[in-house]
Amino acid sequence: MVLLPDREASSLAAWLAKRPGIEVVCRDRAPFFTEGANIGAPQAVQVADRWHLWHNLSEVAERCVADHRSCLRGMAPEPSQQVKEPEEPADPTGSPWPTGHRFADRTRSTMPPSTPCWRPATADARSNASLG
Repeated sequence: MVLLPDREASSLAAWLAKRPGIEVVCRDRAPFFTEGANIGAPQAVQVADRWHLWHNLSEVAERCVADHRSCLRGMAPEPSQQVKEPEEPADPTGSPWPTGHRFADRTRSTMPPSTPCWRPATADARSNASLG
């Protein structure tokens, strides 16, 4: 990982130009990154990083819901009209994990009922784990 000295297009372009094998530049939407990547690595494909994609999507979704808040209120049933869904029966094993999943069910079937699936870490276990 490299930390550039500033957020200037020229600094990024110079750094990229010294590395002609760069094929992909992962960046955010800041204009100086676009310019620096275009100048320093014109052959590279520019992509948005995952964090910025999710961040931008969440902002748009939040804005859309806020803009249509009044429409959504009009569609919601009145409290007296709401249908109460039947409660699901509690798991008799007391397990916090859902049933109906192949791996979870197989694990439950191989363990005696009194065996806890997890134990809180003790101070000894935490100190031994930090040694490895």
